[in-house]
Amino acid sequence: MNHISTVLFDLGNVLAYIDFRAFWHDLGFSRAEEMIPYVEGYTSLTKQYETGFISTDSYLNGLHTVFNQQFTPQRIEQAFACIIQKPVEGMEDIVQRVARTHQTALVSNTNEIHYRLSLTKFEQLKILQKHYLSYQLRVMKPARGFYDAIIKDQGIFPSKMLFIDDIIENVKAAKNAGMQAIRFESTVQLESDLKNLNIF
Repeated sequence: MNHISTVLFDLGNVLAYIDFRAFWHDLGFSRAEEMIPYVEGYTSLTKQYETGFISTDSYLNGLHTVFNQQFTPQRIEQAFACIIQKPVEGMEDIVQRVARTHQTALVSNTNEIHYRLSLTKFEQLKILQKHYLSYQLRVMKPARGFYDAIIKDQGIFPSKMLFIDDIIENVKAAKNAGMQAIRFESTVQLESDLKNLNIF
C-alpha cells in the first residue's frame, strides 16, 4: 500500500447530510405524483448548474419557468437551500485529525448556492486546503475528467491520494483513476479504515 499524501473528502452525506426531498417538501409537494410534471426540467437544469454551464440567476429563473411561475426565484432558492442539512456527527473531528498530518481537500458535486451555504454552516470546510467543485471544474463525478483535474492540480501520483465518498460509482471511478478509495458508510467505519491505512 502506497503512502498517502492527500485525503479527499466528499461533502454530501460524508461531511454534511443532504436531503434532495427537502426541496420538494419545502415547496409544498408531498406526493411523488405531484412532482412528476416538474422533475425532468428540474433535473436537467440542476445538472447544468452543477457543471457550471449556467449561472445562479439563470438556474433560478429557469426553475421559475419550470414551475410555471408558481414560485419566485427567491422562494425557489430558499427551498433549494433546504437540501443542505446538518453536519455528520464526528466528521469535523476526523477532518481535524487527518489535517494534522496530511494534505486535505474537498471533492464535491455541488453548485454555487449550496457551496456558499456550506461554507457558513460547516467549520470543517475551512480546514480543507483545496476545494474541487463540479461547478467550477465543469465536470461531475463519476466522470473521469473530475479525477484527472484533481490529479493534475495535486501534481502527485494518484496512488498517493485517498478518496472518500458515499456513492459506490464515485468510489469505483476514483479507483479506476488510480486513487485509493473508501466508500463512506459511518464515522466509526471510516475511522477504522483510516487507522488501517495509518492515516491516524
